[in-house]
Amino acid sequence: MRQAVVFVAIALGSAAGIVPAAAQTLTSTPSEWMEKLNREHRYLVSPSGHVHAKGQIKAIDSGLGAAPSVTILTEDMQSADGSIRMQAMEMPFHVTNRRMLKDLRPGDFVQFEVARLRNAVMITNIRKSR
Repeated sequence: MRQAVVFVAIALGSAAGIVPAAAQTLTSTPSEWMEKLNREHRYLVSPSGHVHAKGQIKAIDSGLGAAPSVTILTEDMQSADGSIRMQAMEMPFHVTNRRMLKDLRPGDFVQFEVARLRNAVMITNIRKSR
């Protein structure tokens, strides 16, 4: 059914010389969507919308075929522009690039950077604390 909807949307758009935005959205997989966010997040969010934080990894989901995530016990977080305000808690975060999780394990203490992307607070950078 999804393929038929995409086909009809593309056919109608190509007849008019355009590809509708809805068709472009439906054709991307979660992995493609996350890769696009990874490439473009610096342009989508101003530096004041990023938060640098610390925490401890509780769980990792590499998200094969879907969006990867990491559950972190975090400290309080607040962005300079006020778009992110969160009390200390244990929370799953999607990451914009699954390669960031490669050397991380539950129990590791980490420093990470989050930003609000597409209405979700996502990790844009993460590394082990020293």
